[in-house]
Amino acid sequence: MAEFYKGMDISGLPELEAEAVKMKDLDGTVMEPFELITKYGVNAIRLRLWNNPEYVEEAKGFCNLTHTIAMAKRIKAHHLNFMLDFHYSDFWADPGKQVKPKDWENLSFDELEEAVYTYTRDTLLALQAEDVLPDIVQIGNEIRSGLLFPEGELPDYEHMVRLVNAGIRGARSVADAETMKVMIHLDQGGRFFYLKEWFDKSIETGLLDFDIIGLSYYPFWHGTFHDLQQSLMNLIHTYQKPIMVVETAHAWRKSSTGFIDESQEKIAGIAATPEGQQKVLDLVMNIVASIPGQMGCGVYYWEPLCIPVPGEGGWSDNMGLLNEEGRILPGIKSFGFTREQLRVGEPAKVYEPEDIQITVDEEPGLPEQLPVLFYDGTIQKKHVEWQIEQKQWEMGEHRITGNMDSIPFPVFCKVVVLKEVPKEMNLLRDVNWNEGLTQWEVQKSEEHVVVQLSPDFIDPFPAPPVNSLRIESPKNFTFAIHQQVMIQREGYYTLQVEYKGTDTTNVEIHLFIETMDGISETMIHPTEHEWGVFQVKPVFCKPQMVTVGIRVSAPPVYGMIRKFSFSHST
Repeated sequence: MAEFYKGMDISGLPELEAEAVKMKDLDGTVMEPFELITKYGVNAIRLRLWNNPEYVEEAKGFCNLTHTIAMAKRIKAHHLNFMLDFHYSDFWADPGKQVKPKDWENLSFDELEEAVYTYTRDTLLALQAEDVLPDIVQIGNEIRSGLLFPEGELPDYEHMVRLVNAGIRGARSVADAETMKVMIHLDQGGRFFYLKEWFDKSIETGLLDFDIIGLSYYPFWHGTFHDLQQSLMNLIHTYQKPIMVVETAHAWRKSSTGFIDESQEKIAGIAATPEGQQKVLDLVMNIVASIPGQMGCGVYYWEPLCIPVPGEGGWSDNMGLLNEEGRILPGIKSFGFTREQLRVGEPAKVYEPEDIQITVDEEPGLPEQLPVLFYDGTIQKKHVEWQIEQKQWEMGEHRITGNMDSIPFPVFCKVVVLKEVPKEMNLLRDVNWNEGLTQWEVQKSEEHVVVQLSPDFIDPFPAPPVNSLRIESPKNFTFAIHQQVMIQREGYYTLQVEYKGTDTTNVEIHLFIETMDGISETMIHPTEHEWGVFQVKPVFCKPQMVTVGIRVSAPPVYGMIRKFSFSHST
């Protein structure tokens, strides 16, 4: 496994080609897709396989075995590594949904286990007969919450492991590990605590031996780049298995209908631009390849060959490697990476401070050190010299420049000077939950959802604690907390909260204000590393009873809530 795989999941290519979509090189020359991507260093392809997509109208019949064999022949003809991703579903499978194939709906558990074995075996035998056996096979797609719900849904590790083992046995019956590697694929690549729990419990329950750990890592969902580096190091140390990031991506522009808006761009920490997209790929390549012993074996971009369609939105609007003209974006250059090109000791970015808000008679207290992210995923704090000219701060916004030793680019901090910091009356009751949840209405899907108060003692000590509400569940769940408020004065009102927690596929968190005229809401995209401040934009309210709160629908993740505020906007 010493070779470094620079891959792409291009499962959607046959559908694009059926629509006669043309793809172009950086200079605008039309090129055949495989010729285009291999020109820039792509050496591996991943394909998803759905059991019977013909049963699902949205699938349009693509990603079935026939399409997979045809694509596999093109992959082998270009001498590329071939990874096959069994979804064990007729359509999408991910942490939030693992829908059984229609043909398996009425099977007993023993019959379902046998179906996984025979389907895996027979599919691989069919590929072998066409001389296109995969080099790597995934037993399930992002199965951190299980597979083939409800029988294989966690926390029932016993039944999940039996189903995964059936897939592994099916694969091993066709080819040994020297011929075809078996991969286990989970999401949350930057969160070792989730991954360790899954592997520890699965191995304890009898998970059969496998060859490779596959991870999804999207920087706007799955932790920071440093989290990814630490997670990979811990996984290698704990399980001694080679690792690949088999799904990653970043946006080349922000989109209100795509996958990255301003808040997710902030979480990722890299601009949603063509240059930012390339930087993310460079970072992920370097982090994976930096793992000692060449145990980090490759990186795959998920669905890069997609073209924006006006009015459609979705992934293709801003997450692929093609622009509206079908021209390849600069991120393709990242696939020229080799282990010899590791950017050791090279800074990638500085984590600049949040805006500082002061009054005219205050000093801003600029930080003396800032954390620097390097291309191998490590972080170091370095001293910063701020260029401050004014002795007295005038009202308004001030952009302060800083310089750091050995960092070849400047850093910035915005200081906002106000006449006075506005203080507004909070209309909510017991926002610190000093009385527990007695002043709030709580709804949750079932007993698995754990809701508990967590105190945080903030200086100056011995000030009373700031309480946060922690919610989590070992399986898919819904949760809501809200409070009714009587509006006495006509005007605009703002709802604000601080939230910290996990974001990933199918996490939906809505902060909302419900009035007689309808619901106004904001979708929250949290991060685990800091409390994010989220608001519903001011809503005009006449005297009436309104309901304000948060709704959560998510796969197994956690979230923390604190500092609710609902006040009249000035």
